[in-house]
Amino acid sequence: MLKTMKRTNVFKLYPTKEQEKFLLKICKMSTILWNKLNYIRRQAFFEGRFDWEEGVDELYNEFKSILGSATAQQIIRKNNFAWKSFFKLKWLQRMNKLPKHIKNVSPPRYWKDREAGKRKLMTIIRNDRYRIERNSKGKKYLIFKGMRIRITGKAKWHGKQGQLEILYDDLTKSWYSHQTIEVEKPEAKGYKKAFVDIGAICLITAWIENERQAIAFSGKPLLSDWWYWNKKIAQYQSILKRVNNKHTSKTLRKLYRIRQKRFRHYVNTVVHRFVKLCLKKGVKTIFVGDPKGLRINNNKGKKVNAIIHNFFSYRYIIQRIKITAENFGIKVKPVDEHNTSSRCPWCGSAKFVKKGRLFKCLACGIEAHRDVVGALNIALVSMMPSKPNRRRCRLRGFERGGFNRVLAHPVLLRVSPAEAQTSPQRILAT
Repeated sequence: MLKTMKRTNVFKLYPTKEQEKFLLKICKMSTILWNKLNYIRRQAFFEGRFDWEEGVDELYNEFKSILGSATAQQIIRKNNFAWKSFFKLKWLQRMNKLPKHIKNVSPPRYWKDREAGKRKLMTIIRNDRYRIERNSKGKKYLIFKGMRIRITGKAKWHGKQGQLEILYDDLTKSWYSHQTIEVEKPEAKGYKKAFVDIGAICLITAWIENERQAIAFSGKPLLSDWWYWNKKIAQYQSILKRVNNKHTSKTLRKLYRIRQKRFRHYVNTVVHRFVKLCLKKGVKTIFVGDPKGLRINNNKGKKVNAIIHNFFSYRYIIQRIKITAENFGIKVKPVDEHNTSSRCPWCGSAKFVKKGRLFKCLACGIEAHRDVVGALNIALVSMMPSKPNRRRCRLRGFERGGFNRVLAHPVLLRVSPAEAQTSPQRILAT
């Protein structure tokens, strides 16, 4: 049986005025259905009398004539799934199996934008209740409930059609649809392993088996861009507080979104280039160092704290590596990187000096890039998980005899501005 995975195609909708009125009505009633059912279940949960069937039949019968039976059913099923996920997390919490970064598990929330104080307008269309067509001129249309809505966007994934979520973005006054697609999971034909150390200065530093030199993707352009938008946000917050005595506004929310999307666009570009390089080199498995616990009791001054706690979204980077690698059939395995930058990968000594990005071992005299040391130690931990102290020269391609300062430093790969930089207007339009 073929393995499958779920992916999403995103389209932008351009409804006419009449179509938009109908969409607003459907999305508004869908949100009311979700919020009513969620209210009943939240109250029951807090009172200790949770019942899956409570209120379901009544709400279904009330809304099926407005939304259609299929849409009403899909919203109830989505709410069921949200609550099942919540109960599973609560069970993991009781068993002390939750990841350390998850401190609190909350029940499913209402479809409401807290900052704007408005309902989130969205609805769900079952997979057999819509279709996407292309006319002779290449224009695409979404057809459902008797409407033919013009859409744009690339259908990146092709396979078994799943449900379609339609939502309204109040910030950009635009309509979007998310189409789930079930596709076959590919499998890479390589045999090599890649070992990755992620960081803020070098987003990805990796060593691929049998290679004589590590590679690194610089994060400095991204960090510089992040500081620029941070400064703009701070300036606007100051003006907003002084002039209007407010803490948020539509413009401020746009600035936050621009900063987030520019960060994610750069990360996605770097990760895609790295995974394609791994595929070209014949990599089958990527071992990624997971810096869990990085933020716990970590206080290194205002600027460094801002980088660690706000800029360095390492979980997002790891998630993107997993998803992108899966698209190419490459497996990803997380590795605990505790102490991987505190030992020499050639002699195993814990006596070293760090200065900037330089790592110098006081026992064997090796000088190397700090992130390369981290990547090589991740390789050693992955190769010898049961014998972490037996760290001798076991890295093929990095034999100590032929090692020098040049090979100890990575090939720095940069993402060009044309690849990664996107204008704020284009970001908000996507």
